[in-house]
Amino acid sequence: SLFNAFLHHEATEKKQIEKDLNIANEVQRILLPSEPPSIAGFDIAGTNMPARYVSGDYFDYIPLDDDRCGIAIADVSGKGIPAALLMAMTRTALRLLAKSDASPAEVVRRLNAQIYPDIREDMFISLAFVVVDRRSGELRLVRAGHDAPLLYRAATGSVERVKPPGMAVGIDSGGAFNRVTNDFSLSLNRSE
Repeated sequence: SLFNAFLHHEATEKKQIEKDLNIANEVQRILLPSEPPSIAGFDIAGTNMPARYVSGDYFDYIPLDDDRCGIAIADVSGKGIPAALLMAMTRTALRLLAKSDASPAEVVRRLNAQIYPDIREDMFISLAFVVVDRRSGELRLVRAGHDAPLLYRAATGSVERVKPPGMAVGIDSGGAFNRVTNDFSLSLNRSE
């Protein structure tokens, strides 16, 4: 009888954890954009498929004004709930900081200053943040330890890596981070 009660308790606990994880998954989906921004001359798309219920993968579209939109792609180190919580914290801070008129690099420097004191020593965030200006066709990119983006040139059929330097968010308190994290501008040929 005691063994049956224990099994029942364990099954109930497992169902509750599964229910909580499903709710966490739903909350995380709400935090991710449901549709891409409409920017004349650009086709933008993104999706997220967590390996578990929740993850530290993140992308976002942040409207800045009538002509500019910020696009973020990030990956929090680790998996599961700790990574998902840090992702939510990063999203909130980045959305607030991006609204300033600061350059993408300055936004990410401020993000690092805000995040660094609050995360565990073994965690970090790789991030790429780009501001798209629809009028000029210019992209201003900052890369904070994230994989180098690829640039496809339709006119030549070539693909090139865009590799500005940058350190992952949360690794350094600011000295080295601020020195290596800089803007990289890229003009797109509208016919490409």
